[in-house]
Amino acid sequence: MDELTALIALSRIKRISNDRKKWVVDSCQSVATLFDGKARTADPSCGQAIRSFRGFDAIEKETAKLSRMGVDIVTIKDEAYPPLLREIPDPPMVLYRKGPLPLSGQALAVVGARKATFEGMLLAERIAETLSSAGITVISGLARGVDAAAHKGALRQKGKTVGVLGCGIDTCYPSENWTLFQEMAKEGAVVTEYTLGEKPLRHHFPERNRIIAGFSKGVLVVEASTRSGSLITARLALEYGREVMAIPGRVFDEAYKGANNLIKQGARLVEDIGDILGTCFPGLTLETKSTVAIEGDEDYIYRLMGIDRIHVDELIEKSRLETKKVMAILTRLEMKDMVRTIPGGFYMRKV
Repeated sequence: MDELTALIALSRIKRISNDRKKWVVDSCQSVATLFDGKARTADPSCGQAIRSFRGFDAIEKETAKLSRMGVDIVTIKDEAYPPLLREIPDPPMVLYRKGPLPLSGQALAVVGARKATFEGMLLAERIAETLSSAGITVISGLARGVDAAAHKGALRQKGKTVGVLGCGIDTCYPSENWTLFQEMAKEGAVVTEYTLGEKPLRHHFPERNRIIAGFSKGVLVVEASTRSGSLITARLALEYGREVMAIPGRVFDEAYKGANNLIKQGARLVEDIGDILGTCFPGLTLETKSTVAIEGDEDYIYRLMGIDRIHVDELIEKSRLETKKVMAILTRLEMKDMVRTIPGGFYMRKV
């Protein structure tokens, strides 16, 4: 038996927890020898579960089908396996990957609400776009809302992004993200630990979230209520010793309470891209348009805008400049592709 087949088989034994599977891999030179009966583990219960496995025919058929689908199988022993993910206590033994993007490199998870506000999705998209321009891989869960916005932002920049599924690689969930799924499989990567045909069951998503957290140097929560699944990702990131960051929102708005609570509990408050880079990627600099394309009053207004959207009336009040002058500056910044307008009299920085 080859080691690939053995590791796939180990991944499918429900009676052995993921942390014990890691122990099995770390404690022997070859997992295949355990299935062949040429070696034994120090844990009798693990050994019995391994010896009683009978799913090899199904594995052979599935690996052949995955090959025809253009899906790679990356095991925990492969160099292509994400290095940070290997460090967590309960990593997946196997990842199924569709897409050309390598799974190594500096990565940040951008997560948040599925039922996100327009503002939250725009923010996630813009942050991912900027991170991608710095060569950072954006990790998320290919869900609706913030996840999808983050993937789209990275792809728009022709950057690197990985979507982690809570189902088999042959299933797109939610189905509304089919076009995004296809684009990521072509330009980035879609990965999962689940076998072909696995449905997006409820308990899969917390398991999926550990991969998102483990993949990344840090987790950024863009927008989340107190019931958001993204808070599970943040908690796991803390357990794994990764950075947790959050963008503050309106204090009385339920849509932001989860993220605001994270900040109260010690998560790093993010007001601009520099906060993210300084926290997770010290030494990495980002040349922004604000340093090369604007100066004087333009720079003043640009900095006043912060990372969130801002209404023109608030900007006028904060700047203490005449309305006519602020509007002229905003027009120039738009022409320089530094800001974008949002319906309702709002403006938002692009970087």
